[in-house]
Amino acid sequence: MANMQSLLEKDKERFLHNAAAVKSSAETVRFVEEEFGRLLTLYNEEEENESLKKTAMFMTEAYKASAGFLDCDGESVIWSKSQYRPGVNKPKRSAWGIVLFLLGLGCLIGAGAVLYLLTDIFPLSDEKIIAFSLIGAAVLFFFISGLLFFKKKEENKEELYAETIPSPEKTYHIMLNCALRMDRVLEEERNRILLKEKKALLDEKEGMKKEDVQLYSSLLETAYAQTEEEYARQMISDLKFYLHRHKIDVIDYDGSNKQLFERMPGAAIATIRPALLIGDEVLRKGLATGE
Repeated sequence: MANMQSLLEKDKERFLHNAAAVKSSAETVRFVEEEFGRLLTLYNEEEENESLKKTAMFMTEAYKASAGFLDCDGESVIWSKSQYRPGVNKPKRSAWGIVLFLLGLGCLIGAGAVLYLLTDIFPLSDEKIIAFSLIGAAVLFFFISGLLFFKKKEENKEELYAETIPSPEKTYHIMLNCALRMDRVLEEERNRILLKEKKALLDEKEGMKKEDVQLYSSLLETAYAQTEEEYARQMISDLKFYLHRHKIDVIDYDGSNKQLFERMPGAAIATIRPALLIGDEVLRKGLATGE
């Protein structure tokens, strides 16, 4: 008999392996929808009753439609169009800043050259004026280049968002819970169908069906009287199988079900003719010996 829970449990390893490859909530929703469709296909391959197949289809469609509400704790991921750096953007470098820095460096070198190397060319007073002028120019160039190099940092205004990737284990357990609920509903539907079929037989038992029941009962009584013969044992097996397919239970006497049998004197407990029942309704009482 088909069972959603057992079908899903057989598929657990494959389910967890594929679920681990999912990288977003949207992909998880699609994956769960596909798994419900696959589960329904497996169920339909084992189930013969069309009414139960239809019920299973309605339930899986409902769960698939609800997959978008799937909410599991899992790994959180930050997504952005470029590499995420908290707080600020990296400041831009200016080419003019580099030029002015090099000019300032050149002025310092020139001042040193004037004071050290060019003493014999320029008078002392002129030499100091040139050197201090170069030093002043160097300070000015360094200051401007510093402004260009280290201008105010801008806030990172790039749009960022976080997404939680559902846990494969929790996703599986949610689906397993859904399968258990579907099995419960399907079992209730199966019992309702069986009860309806049995009621139909009960409604007919006073007509032609009553004659059929008496015939099967007589055949069983004849076969029970010759159980030492192979053909009789085979007949009993065939009749029980046939009656079972028609929702009729064949009950042997065991001493505890006296209300189902007419009894004859005898030392040993034995079934002469089995009782025939549909549900709790006795179609024909059996015949037995012993207490």
